[in-house]
Amino acid sequence: MKKDYSLKINGHNYDVQINDVNEASTVAHVTVNGTAYEVEIDGGKAAVVSRPQVAAASKEANSAMITPTTAVPSPRIAAAAPASGCAVKSPLPGTVTDIKVKVGDQVSAGQTLVILEAMKMENNIDAERGGVVKEILIQQGSTVQEGDNLIVIG
Repeated sequence: MKKDYSLKINGHNYDVQINDVNEASTVAHVTVNGTAYEVEIDGGKAAVVSRPQVAAASKEANSAMITPTTAVPSPRIAAAAPASGCAVKSPLPGTVTDIKVKVGDQVSAGQTLVILEAMKMENNIDAERGGVVKEILIQQGSTVQEGDNLIVIG
């Protein structure tokens, strides 16, 4: 049995499809904005094993009243973890408007790596330490949440 939902959480739209719920193992297969997740049912409420966490609202709930239990990151970032090196994390939720470096670039402490738009303001995300850019885990236009990994410096 497949169910489709359109959720608006903190101003972001999510298309959620709940497929194949196995009540015996309390596992469901869920697709959020085209990215598949395995969801574990905990005490009758859906709790996503890997981020983002989305729970279905009751029919009476107003979509403006739905709030996530934790920050909802971009799915690409949720799957990405630094293999080695130091990850530069997003200090606040926003949209990536510019990436100032590329893989292999030598960076120094304090150098601007990413421009992040949050609440209609541009914020420079700077390197906390020097090194070489090993990975770029985001792309221009990505939506990120506080604590998401942006760039790995080795």
